[in-house]
Amino acid sequence: MLTPLASLSIAVIVPIGADEAAPSGIFFERLGTATPPVSFAAAADARIPEGTRTAFERAGATLFTFKESPRGARLARAAQSPPSAEILLFLHADTLLPSGWEGAVRDAVAAGAAGGAFRLGFSGGGRRMAWVAGWANLRNRFTRMPYGDQAPFVRRDVYERLGGHRPWPFLEDWDLARRLVQAEGRSRIALLKERVETSPRRYLERGVAKTVTRNWEILRRVRAGESPETLAKLYRS
Repeated sequence: MLTPLASLSIAVIVPIGADEAAPSGIFFERLGTATPPVSFAAAADARIPEGTRTAFERAGATLFTFKESPRGARLARAAQSPPSAEILLFLHADTLLPSGWEGAVRDAVAAGAAGGAFRLGFSGGGRRMAWVAGWANLRNRFTRMPYGDQAPFVRRDVYERLGGHRPWPFLEDWDLARRLVQAEGRSRIALLKERVETSPRRYLERGVAKTVTRNWEILRRVRAGESPETLAKLYRS
């Protein structure tokens, strides 16, 4: 029997880096139209710009700030509040949720999914970025391992059983997805038909082909056992 949708509360948790600009107005609008019960928290580096801090506070977010904590550790701490939320959704500040996102998430979990994510889309960039999204979505069909820019979600009890995010500065989303698939199986990871809209800025600034090639190399090296600290430096270089 499906769990009643109204009983599934959602906590949206946004990681914010030290140099993160305030999201666009539509970012908060998509969150603000959600059907309760939905809570909103931000896991922020203590050095975030004042304008970014103000934007999240005005939007009603519970703001958690941490000094010199890796992103994975910040997410794990923020995920503890509110403890009553049954679904945790991790959202990048440059990613827009689709309209009606909360209903799609609740439907998936009520139908038995342990976690999942949306299909990837980009808010611009033309055919090049459509190609990147297409390959990412094809990969996800087989691996069921979505990345952080797809607004991944997970049932709280499953998240806690897995030990939450590890205190990694980078690739903490990949690590959580990997452990989720290993523990629950691919069949219990939902890839929703709705698409998020992620900013293509980093791809366009660094070069699409160069960025894709570098990302593949990083994934190869983390699978080979290289530390996330080392790979974070490569990603940011």
